[in-house]
Amino acid sequence: FVALLAPQTEAAPLHGPGDEPTAAAHDGLGRRADGSFFRLQISLARLPEEPGPGPQSRWAVFMREPGDDAAGHDWRALQQRLRSVVELAPIAIWITDGEHLSFANRAAARLAGAESAAALVGQSIFELLRVEGHAALRRQIARTQAQDAEPASLQARLVRVNGDTREVEIALAPLPEHGPQAVQMVVSDVSQRNREVRALERSRQALKRLSANAVEAREEERRRIARELHDELGQSLSALKMEIADCADIDNLSTEHPRVSLILARLDDIMNSVRRIAADLRPLMLDDLGLGDAIESLAHDFARRMGVQVHLNVEHFDPPAGEQVSIALYRMVQEALTNVARHAHAGHVHIDLRRQDDELVLSVRDDGIGMPGLPPQRDSQYGLLGMQERADMLGGRLELDNPPEGGAQVRVRVPLRRPAPAPSAMTTLAALTAAALAHGGATPTPKRGSPATAASRPHDQTQGA
Repeated sequence: FVALLAPQTEAAPLHGPGDEPTAAAHDGLGRRADGSFFRLQISLARLPEEPGPGPQSRWAVFMREPGDDAAGHDWRALQQRLRSVVELAPIAIWITDGEHLSFANRAAARLAGAESAAALVGQSIFELLRVEGHAALRRQIARTQAQDAEPASLQARLVRVNGDTREVEIALAPLPEHGPQAVQMVVSDVSQRNREVRALERSRQALKRLSANAVEAREEERRRIARELHDELGQSLSALKMEIADCADIDNLSTEHPRVSLILARLDDIMNSVRRIAADLRPLMLDDLGLGDAIESLAHDFARRMGVQVHLNVEHFDPPAGEQVSIALYRMVQEALTNVARHAHAGHVHIDLRRQDDELVLSVRDDGIGMPGLPPQRDSQYGLLGMQERADMLGGRLELDNPPEGGAQVRVRVPLRRPAPAPSAMTTLAALTAAALAHGGATPTPKRGSPATAASRPHDQTQGA
């Protein structure tokens, strides 16, 4: 011990008269291993003598640097400042030791509706939360105490003193310096945020339903106009053509007469335009023959008009896809081909429609210049946005990609829904009878469905100009 002291400290009296230790610490110098000296304070305390032969004297020596008091004072001041920061924080903070609160700040008292933070200390954390959140909180507390995960958060419902509930988000972090079971919890009131999120989700769902209804109404109107163009205007033009031919026969004019030939040619052009407009509005083949044949006809027409080779691999499904799915997929193929014609500068297009597990997968791929921005960045890209909306309506998803081999690819995945059971004969008869009464006694003719032969063979062919 003496070897640890400077020479002047060795000779200094370290105790008072009668070998009693001095009451005050003695200032001296200590000697480090490298021979340098440092200031220190030394205090002595006599220890009880143990029985035994000969005189025994034992002392306890306390040494410390004078700076220790200043450091301790600074540390206590820092602790007090940190405690004040936590106490006055605008967000609720509490510390639990096991299941009980050992500290709560003022914001926690306001959140819980307590008179003061001291009123919360000692309460079980589970008394402040609804029972449905207890299991998740216990698991998270155990993980936090074990320190085997990053600080995490969970949501629960806090029960206030007056019985009201608040939706809260609790972020947990371990406090090992306060004990192995000490956990800090930062509690945020997310009631307003959750209400806004739910309101936003309800609004989004309402907009989706409104959009779906608008699309269905538009498709129904297109079908009605297309049918009227095909049936009414088309038949009227055909009748007019026959009348002109009869008039030419009556006047002994040949249909090869220049004026008669010109009129008939113009009528043919008008009839072709009517058919094209009707097909653009609503492809009647989709109602009569099904999705596969309608896509095949669309691809053949696109190849003829644009001079692009279209490679088809379209399966036919039994039972066929529902009307809503069929028209949505048809419109997506139509929009994809329109984009190819406008932007892709492609020479080949591959259309693939197949069933994969419980999904219908539609793929349209070209060998053009690809899509410049993925996902679409411009509000003017209404075609792709419309495809996304149709995919959402069907509970599917739209995937846009530029494959490594070049070009662009549009892929749509649509879940297949289990078809509704066929109605019984009595149900069908009752429905027809009710419809007949509603129409003044005339029994309506049931709509003709897609023939079975249209869903019997896959196509794998190349169509060109």
